[in-house]
Amino acid sequence: MMNQGQYPGMQGQFPGQQPGFQPIVCPTQYRYNDCFTTQEIPYIHPIVNVNRHNVVGVPQHYYTESTQDVMGSTFMPGTGPGMGPGVGPWGGGGCGRRRGRCCR
Repeated sequence: MMNQGQYPGMQGQFPGQQPGFQPIVCPTQYRYNDCFTTQEIPYIHPIVNVNRHNVVGVPQHYYTESTQDVMGSTFMPGTGPGMGPGVGPWGGGGCGRRRGRCCR
C-alpha cells in the first residue's frame, strides 16, 4: 500500500505538501517536439517539341524553247540580201546563225 503523501515512483513527500493529504494525479499530458523533413513531390509538366515544316512558294522560272522552220522570200541568184562579191553559200555567207552552214 502506498504511503500517505507519496507519489507513485517517488520517495517521500512533495515540497510544500501538508501531512495527511493525498496527492491528486492528473491525466498524462504529452508534449510534442515536432521535427519536419522535406520530401519532394514530383510535378510532371509534359512538353512536346513540334517541328513544323512550312512550305513557302518561291518563283522558279522555266523556259521552253522550240525551233520552227518557215519559208521566207525567194531570191534569184545574185539579187538576195547580203549578196555581194565573195558572199554566198560558197563564199562564207549563209543565214547568220551558223557560219558556213544553212539554218537546218
